Amino acid sequence: MLHEVTRKSPERGLDLIGTTVFVVGLTGLVFALSKGGLGGWSDPFVIGGFIAAAVLLPVFVALEWRGRSPMLDLSMFKDRLFAAAATTAFLNGFARFALTFLFVFYFQGPQGQSPIMAGLELSPLAIGMLVASPLAGIAADRHGSRALAVLGMLITAVGIAGMTTLQAHTSYVWSAIWLALVGVGSGVFNSPNTSAMMGAVPVHRRGIASGVRMMLTNTGAVISVAFVMAAITAAVPKNVLFSIFSGVASGLSARQLDPFISNMHLALWVLAAVSLVGAAVSTLRPAHVREEKRSDPTEAIA
Repeated sequence: MLHEVTRKSPERGLDLIGTTVFVVGLTGLVFALSKGGLGGWSDPFVIGGFIAAAVLLPVFVALEWRGRSPMLDLSMFKDRLFAAAATTAFLNGFARFALTFLFVFYFQGPQGQSPIMAGLELSPLAIGMLVASPLAGIAADRHGSRALAVLGMLITAVGIAGMTTLQAHTSYVWSAIWLALVGVGSGVFNSPNTSAMMGAVPVHRRGIASGVRMMLTNTGAVISVAFVMAAITAAVPKNVLFSIFSGVASGLSARQLDPFISNMHLALWVLAAVSLVGAAVSTLRPAHVREEKRSDPTEAIA
């Protein structure tokens, strides 16, 4: 039912070199962060991963500036609205995605829940997003996206900061409240921010803009999980870690669980700070109000 609104670009192609360099560089960074907490930061493989990332990721940026058909079209970032929205998409991915990873271990470890219950107890995060996203989209169409993007990141920051009050045996109701608040914040942020990114580029570039958004969001998510893994494993005895990761931590004392809880709080404070940075970046973007009428109905579909 959908029709192409423009002709295919003669410069279409697969950026094999850029893609390979990016994947290898990002893999080195994620591997080094993940292994550093368990194996030590002086491990040769950890150092090698950081070196690979430090060398290859800047090379990737240089390749994308010069490439004929780059995987990541950096020229789109010359638009201030697109650049700010893309940056906050990365920051939101970094701040939010690791929470699922972290709370699975929290619920199965210190809280002693089964895998099924741990999954169910994560549902407030999704429910908050489910409720807030369409409402935020409607509000963004009427009033613009900048204020909602700022508000969403601030709500997320408050929810994550609230999670730092959780202890090994805190009642689940508090986890549910903070997870739901983060979900609401992400829902308030995501719909308006996506709308802003799509509206900042010409219609024939929206497919590329969508790809850039997903790439940055998922890159933030991957790095976030690796960072949290490094944070919660640092200075925690391996036998305690393996008990928590295996969901058999019910026999551990509060004293044994304290290092894990302390590291979890540290990771959460960093994620909350990242959300505040995202809110600050969102204030720098120009106002954006979606057009109510378009000359071409296929544009509205796109």
